[in-house]
Amino acid sequence: MYATFNENMEKHRILIWNAADDQLVQPRIETYGYTAEVLDAGKALWTQTDLMGKKQDTELDEQKAATNIFNEAYQQAVSEIKRLKKLARLAFEGNSNAWNMLKLDKLNITRFEDWQSDAELVCTNLLANAEWLTSMQTFGYTTESITALQGKVTNLKSLQQDQQREMGDTQQATDDKWKSYEELKNWCYKLKEIAKIEFEDDPQLLEKLGILVRS
Repeated sequence: MYATFNENMEKHRILIWNAADDQLVQPRIETYGYTAEVLDAGKALWTQTDLMGKKQDTELDEQKAATNIFNEAYQQAVSEIKRLKKLARLAFEGNSNAWNMLKLDKLNITRFEDWQSDAELVCTNLLANAEWLTSMQTFGYTTESITALQGKVTNLKSLQQDQQREMGDTQQATDDKWKSYEELKNWCYKLKEIAKIEFEDDPQLLEKLGILVRS
């Protein structure tokens, strides 16, 4: 059965701490070079790996939060731009120049980068034409409301950058965690194999180290 990171960490903790602190175990493994100093180094490696695991959890939570913030703001802006365009179609019916400049033939744009470029163009061109702004007032849009929408569209770049940064931080934390864990796993493997040999006739001591003994 697959064991989780935390389950494996607990097994390693039991092995290291009982090897170091149990008065029946420690003297016998010391002959293999597992002095108090060496076992303290094992404890330090375990602690380092545990901290890196917790850091990865934190970074993953921050990545999810940044992703949710971006997605919510993005979907809201998409909805508002689409509504603006639909009403603009009515406002500029028969006005081919407005249709072209405001890209009113495009309502559903899949890629974020393409959508944002289109949305920024719509807001910029509307704000640059006083006559068009006057026409849009009939449908409830003012210079201020379109400027505010433009700000939402522009801010999405910053939110996406936050998301990408958090994704990078999460990936780095993940790499650090598993690199440290691999070192810990190899360290514990050697100790475990030595313990199996040394305590082959003392199954109760193996069990103290978390090593299951087949009956």
